[in-house]
Amino acid sequence: MRDISETAHLVAMYRALASESPNALFQDPFARLLAGSQGEMMVAVLGEPQRGVNALAIRTQAIDQMLLQLIATQQVGTVLNLGAGLDTRPYRLALPPSLCWIEVDLPDILAYKEQKLQDFSPVCTLDRIKLDLTDVQLRHQLFTEINAAHQSVLVITEGLLAYLTEQQVAALAKDLQQQTQLRWWLFDLASPFLLQQSRQHPEQKIFDQYFADGQPTFLFAPTDGTKFFQPYSWQVREFRSIWSESQHLPTFAGLSVFLMRLFARQYWQAISQDSGFVLLEQNSSGDGRGQLR
Repeated sequence: MRDISETAHLVAMYRALASESPNALFQDPFARLLAGSQGEMMVAVLGEPQRGVNALAIRTQAIDQMLLQLIATQQVGTVLNLGAGLDTRPYRLALPPSLCWIEVDLPDILAYKEQKLQDFSPVCTLDRIKLDLTDVQLRHQLFTEINAAHQSVLVITEGLLAYLTEQQVAALAKDLQQQTQLRWWLFDLASPFLLQQSRQHPEQKIFDQYFADGQPTFLFAPTDGTKFFQPYSWQVREFRSIWSESQHLPTFAGLSVFLMRLFARQYWQAISQDSGFVLLEQNSSGDGRGQLR
């Protein structure tokens, strides 16, 4: 098996291609620099880049907007980006200078990122912590330290949960919920149907072969959608479906006709409800019965 952190180069390359589109939904002037030759090679190996480019364009814009809206309306003091990879939001978004942004990922990927961006300055305070998030003991220690040192923390796990099992996500949900200052949690979520369909795509099969000897790399798609997090005292503050967000794509009109022909209409309600971008908030009552909306 190859190091799954290599996907950071692929994601950066998709983000570069999306950003360079004439009708780009966002701008990331650092993406191609970070993607490097490895990102270009991976896109060439997988083929059909437009599928990945569209997916990254939708995800990036949605999370950008949800992040900025929360910062504008709530007193977010710190953003904790777990599995940050080659994300560049502290450099490219209009963030308050007073905001503290903390990136956590494996040592190699963060060292590479530091070297590539050494001539650029972030718009807010930026700290990087080199840590393997699968080390539960070190992860818990990190969360405890951040909880003690920071207030009103937003946690981001963009693109991370899909690689974890339900047991691992449940453990992470518990770890985060134990820290009172880790108030919000922002991530992308896939439905079982969307995950199943994705696994049948030729590009995904090549991806699985490259990284996991043909075994599925994407694992987390809970049958109960966002309700999965309810027993861990997290409630939904905002949910944006992939279907609604895809309408921002310039190619949406043709894409929607194609998708409607590809999938039976009865599946669309399930996709719309369970596949999308989720902002959770700690349920202060602690009873796990937050109002999901």
